[in-house]
Amino acid sequence: MRTLKFIISQYRANLGWFVIGMSALIAGSVCQTVVPIYIKLAVDAASPEGFKINEGLAGELALKLLPGEMQQNMDFVLLCLGMVLALSVALGVFTFMKRFYLIRISRRTEYNLKKKMYAHLQDQPAAWFDNKRSGGIMSLMTSDVEAVRMMIGPAVMYIGGTIFLFPASLLIMLSLNQLLTWLAMIPLVGLTGATLWFNPRVRKYSLRSQEDLEQLSARAQENFAGARVVKAFSREEFEIDELRNHGQTYLENKLGQARNQALFQACIWGFSGVGVLIILYFGAREVAAGRFSTGDLAAFILYNLGLYWPMIALGWVTMLFVRAGASLNRIDALVENKPDAGQIPGGDQPADIAGEIVFDKVSLRYAEDLPFALEDVDFRIMPGKTLGIVGQVGSGKSTIAALLLRLIAPTQGRILIDGKPIEAYDAHAMRSFIGYVPQDSFLFSDTIANNIGLALAPDDPERAEVIRKYTQAAEFEEEVASLPNGFDTMLGERGVNLSGGQKQRASIARALARRPRILVFDDCLSAVDTDTEERILRNLKAETREITTVIIAQRISTVVHADEIIVLDHGRITERGTDAELRAAGGLYSDLARRQELAAELA
Repeated sequence: MRTLKFIISQYRANLGWFVIGMSALIAGSVCQTVVPIYIKLAVDAASPEGFKINEGLAGELALKLLPGEMQQNMDFVLLCLGMVLALSVALGVFTFMKRFYLIRISRRTEYNLKKKMYAHLQDQPAAWFDNKRSGGIMSLMTSDVEAVRMMIGPAVMYIGGTIFLFPASLLIMLSLNQLLTWLAMIPLVGLTGATLWFNPRVRKYSLRSQEDLEQLSARAQENFAGARVVKAFSREEFEIDELRNHGQTYLENKLGQARNQALFQACIWGFSGVGVLIILYFGAREVAAGRFSTGDLAAFILYNLGLYWPMIALGWVTMLFVRAGASLNRIDALVENKPDAGQIPGGDQPADIAGEIVFDKVSLRYAEDLPFALEDVDFRIMPGKTLGIVGQVGSGKSTIAALLLRLIAPTQGRILIDGKPIEAYDAHAMRSFIGYVPQDSFLFSDTIANNIGLALAPDDPERAEVIRKYTQAAEFEEEVASLPNGFDTMLGERGVNLSGGQKQRASIARALARRPRILVFDDCLSAVDTDTEERILRNLKAETREITTVIIAQRISTVVHADEIIVLDHGRITERGTDAELRAAGGLYSDLARRQELAAELA
């Protein structure tokens, strides 16, 4: 039922194309039905026995479609063959129109499905992707969408042709000779049985291979993305074996599908051959007895062959419908997944913000059975001020950044921006005022300039100047100048041809180039040496005088200049104050500072 509703919705959305395509399909079916009648007339006109017009549908069609007076000469034969040629040309035109418009609908469906899926993926919470394999998602958007496209286009097109051709051919055959028709149906019964036998097997192997392809794609994608790790741990042979195992399973299911399809094709040709032999033998006897003309026999054979294709198409279409139904279920599971509340459009879209941030007793836990990642976190950052957040690994520092960006929502408490709850703002509008440097510096496979100017409009006249300015502020300009093509240097996947420190500095430049009102640095200087860090922080202080800044860091040296520093321990704020106050307090902050300074001295 879900599949049928989906098909109807797609054709309703493209009703004009559907009407033209189905009209061409019906007209083409009429041409295919009429052609054997003219061949019958041509053969009878050329045979010594002459014409034999029977009563019934075939006889009526022969009389109504007769191009002039019946004459037993070559001129009449040529006239009939000319009509066959004209109908064949018309059939070609109608076939083009049928395929162009019906397949066009399927391609439009494919486009809309992919667009809808991609947009929905953009609306998923960041944590949703943590449990998904990108290769599996790509398989869903390719092979599963392709299965749906095949159902909307080719499957419906062929089943439509079957609905018109099969009954028309059968009725005309019965009008020509009922006994011969029933005899000709015997191989069709065998073909029906073969269809019922092979289709479930072809379908089983097809669905299995589709699932195998998803696993194979996901494994391959992970290996390509993690090529350096694979090589560093000498896992090449292991990964080759793993991929070989996945590939072997995929190959076996594909071979099973091919084997059953080949046997089915053999049955088709075998049963059709038997059908022709039956018609030739018993048809010859009918001709000899004077109950059948030579032209009747020729037309009968053509109509009989026309019965086999609908039966073949029916089995193939059934497989396409089942496969597409399974794919639709997988697609539905994706698009029906609840979007991130922070992505739902709506709310205030201010022209500017001051940048005041308040966390009012904010608590968060990722699941009911898990402990709180943050508990009763309470702080205020005035516009233009800097807050430093430090703590040990797993203390909840990055969670604060995710909450501020509305990547997740708090379990309890409120987050306010300029005195208004963060939920009152349109999420996209609010994020346009925030510059974010993540812990994992992600860069796209594009030029350095396009990565740094990610938030800038391509036609911005100041774009090049802004990119250069903030690249310099991030202490990244010298490295860019040393590259072969400077800012036009293409980066590999995830910026693989840059070092960790270079990627972090490129991410800092990207955040600054946005010219935000709020800046969030999530431990983004961990791969930079202390001297470079000092220069970057000095530049940032000059560039962010009027920008509210949140600096999350492991190293105490990164936050010493902050207006206020909070110390997190197991999701709770245990200390707060300036660097001098916290050192004097002798708590966790003082202990971390002392250990890091000792480590630096030893280094």
